[in-house]
Amino acid sequence: MSRYSTLVCTVLSLVAVLTLAGPVLAQSATTTATFSGPVQLRGQLLSAGSYDFAIERDGRGVVVSDADHRVVATLRGIPITRSKRGDIITMRPSVAGAAPEVLALFPNGGTAGIEFINRAAQK
Repeated sequence: MSRYSTLVCTVLSLVAVLTLAGPVLAQSATTTATFSGPVQLRGQLLSAGSYDFAIERDGRGVVVSDADHRVVATLRGIPITRSKRGDIITMRPSVAGAAPEVLALFPNGGTAGIEFINRAAQK
């Protein structure tokens, strides 16, 4: 194999690896939350189960994946803080029998988190 062919193969391999690794590199923190019943996530109903919440490096985007690693939602939010550690997820109570709504995510139950922006506010 010539040097040119080796270089081309190396460059193409590098491009392929970076393309596939891009979404992983763009995320800085992943937190898993398990729900015992259905919940709402900005108008989308999630069934009971475990979900991974991956916060993007900008601290404003969150990619939500199910247990099979399928992306179920991509959300925007605003950074928030609270005075002390607590639950990983904060919820709005259910109203009139509707599923409770996920309001905010606090990775590892810490004091810094992300509050999900209402869809109407995103436009």
